[in-house]
This record gives sequence, C-alpha cells and structure tokens, in this order.
Amino acid sequence: MSEKRMSFNEFVDAVKESIKDYLPEKFQDAEVRVEPFQKLNTAYLGLQVRREDQTVVPNINLSAMFEEYQREGRSMGAMLTAIAGQVQLAPEMQTGWLKDYDQVKEHLFIRVSDAKENEAFLAMSPHKEVDGLAISYHIAFEGLHGVEASTPVSYKMMEMYGVTAEQLHADALESSQRLYPVKFRSMNEIMAEMMGMEPDMAADMMPPMEGPQLMVLTNMQGMHGAGAMFYPDQLETIAQQMGTDFFVLPSSVHEVLILPDDGTTEPDSLQFMVREINQSTVAPEDRLSDFVYHYDAQDHVLERAETFAARMAQKEQEAEKAALQEPEKTAESHEAQQADVREPEPERKENTAGKETREGTERADHRDEKRISRDEEKEEAGGRKERKSVLGRLNEKKEQVKAQPKKSGPNRAQEASI
Repeated sequence: MSEKRMSFNEFVDAVKESIKDYLPEKFQDAEVRVEPFQKLNTAYLGLQVRREDQTVVPNINLSAMFEEYQREGRSMGAMLTAIAGQVQLAPEMQTGWLKDYDQVKEHLFIRVSDAKENEAFLAMSPHKEVDGLAISYHIAFEGLHGVEASTPVSYKMMEMYGVTAEQLHADALESSQRLYPVKFRSMNEIMAEMMGMEPDMAADMMPPMEGPQLMVLTNMQGMHGAGAMFYPDQLETIAQQMGTDFFVLPSSVHEVLILPDDGTTEPDSLQFMVREINQSTVAPEDRLSDFVYHYDAQDHVLERAETFAARMAQKEQEAEKAALQEPEKTAESHEAQQADVREPEPERKENTAGKETREGTERADHRDEKRISRDEEKEEAGGRKERKSVLGRLNEKKEQVKAQPKKSGPNRAQEASI
C-alpha cells in the first residue's frame, strides 16, 4: 500500500520532529529551527540544525524538498535521509575572521539581480542600483564550492565593520576581479567548446551567423558572472574592442550577451526575445532581467535600451532648440549694436542775447528730438522685420527636419552631439 501524500505543512512538521533520528549522535542535542529565508531571486522555508559548537550551518530549502517529494513520489523516509545528508555537509571551519573587515574584504564579491524582483532581500542589504539592476555584496568561503558557499553582507554587518557603502562597493569590485576573473568569448567559441572542436574547425562546420558577432561575458567560474560587466573599465574595454556602442542582453545571473549596435537591430525585437527565453528556458532563480540594456560608448553610460532612446530624443530636442535660439540672439545683438551707433545729441549752448534767441534754440532742440525719435522707430521696425524673417526661415527649416525620417542607434547620437 502506497504511503499517503502529505501537505506542505504536514511535511515540514514531519521533518522537524524526525530529522534527528536520521543524524549521528553528535546532533542529538542540536537546535532544530524552521524559518523563512530570503535570497536573491528566491524565498523559501528553510531548515537549520545547529550544534552548540557550530557557527556556520547550511539552510536546507524545505520548499524545494517538498516539490521533489511530490514530483518523484519518494517516501518520507527517503526524503529525511536526503535532508540529513545535506545537514552534515556543514563545513568544519574557523569563522572568527568574519568579524575582521581587513580579512573580509579579501573575500568580497558582487552579484547582480533585478532590483524590483528582489526588494525584500535588498531592503536588508547594502547595494547599488543601475537603472533597475542591483549590485549586492557577498562574502565567499575558501575551500568550498565556488560562490555558492557564501553569505550576503547585511546593513547590520556593514555597521559592525564600520565602513561606508561606497567603501564596501569599491572593495567588493577589487576583490571580485581577483576571485572571479572575466571571461569574454564569442558565441562561436562557446559552440566549438560544446562540440569538442577547435574554433576554426567548428566555424567551417556551422553555418555563418547573420548580423553582428554575438559575445558572451561571464567569469572564469561561470557562476554569477553577470556581475563582470560592472568590473572597473570593463564596458569601456568592450566598446573599444568593438569600436561602437553595444546592447547587453541579460541571459541570466551567470552571464550576459553582448551585441554590437550597428544601427540594424531593433531593441524591441531583442526585448521580445529576452522575455520569451526567460519564460521558457531560464529557471526563476537564475533570471536576471526582462529588459535589454545599452552601453553608450561616448557618454560611458549603461542603461535600459528604452532609457537610452529617451535620452537621445531629449538631446536631439535640446540641439534643435539651441539651433533656433542662436540666430535670435544674433539678431538681438545686431539690434543692440545699431542702437549704439546713433548720432550724438548736439550740445545746446545757452544764449544770453535775449528771449527770442532762447525760444529759437528750444524749437531747434525740439525738432532734433523728433528727428532722432523717428530714426529710432525706423531702426526698431527694421530690426523686427529682419528678426521675423530669420525666425521664419528657421521655422521652415525645422519643419523640413521634422518631415525627414528619424534615424536610430549611433547615428542619432552623433547628430544630437553636433
């Protein structure tokens, strides 16, 4: 008779009550705890079995174990045996160094995740955001299995270390490059490696790829390698190699794809592809982002492709506005110069010969003032007419520019910067 399948709560209660029966004698006085855990891209109910002499203990993902229990139909005894095996994997290591920042900073590394999808985790951890991507900081343990054996740096830990977020960020970037060096290869090289061939031989057997060469950026370990794009000067180096701007496709938290922006690729089609692959192929815990990113080699800016497009449109508008304002300022300057060239007013001399002489002088002065006033009105009218003509021509030119089809990609950036 088959075993009755448990609900999740029944499964958790059974693990808590019976796990020590499957552990060695040294665990019989251990503390068994079940509590929620928040990690990047995932949250789960975790099990900890902590002996008194332990400072580092594994968190067993009971949510994942229950899914396995349901999916494979394993018995509860088999599940408890598997969980007990994970409990005993806790490394026997000294952890006193975790309180000393001078030692900790040599073990720091960065991870990149979607900021919106990881709000709960990031609320507890110092991080830096770049247009929807979050850079968080983690401590790797030596002698274990890569970056998976690690712990995140919390705000509480940062306070204990007495360092600022800026210092933590700088130290983590420096250490990351040493612990997990960059690996930057073409897709052809990766395909050749998968086929067990030399790149040249594989290239002869595979059909040529249309369009720009697709590159893969990760680290030597291939784990959480998306963070490599934030290593100092890394994006600038790629832009120099390619000689152009490029798109960043967030393949997963482990790597990103680099595609040159040669003006022939539509960002919308790239974004559709990324979202489709995320939904159909990438495991939820490995997803980085549904958004395509763009690196502007001229301005040294990494941002979402849609942010880049909006920024270029804004620069184009500002350039057109400046082009319209410049002739108007020139016309105003010309008008001011014309006003400064007016004939000086004749000096009036006081005539002591009598009343008739004074009255004649006053009438002459009045005629001079009226003449000067008429001359000024003519100059102003001429200036207004000239300015209106200039603005009229500029408006006509602006309408012609608007009527022309808009360019995209690097060409738009080049036009806007002129």
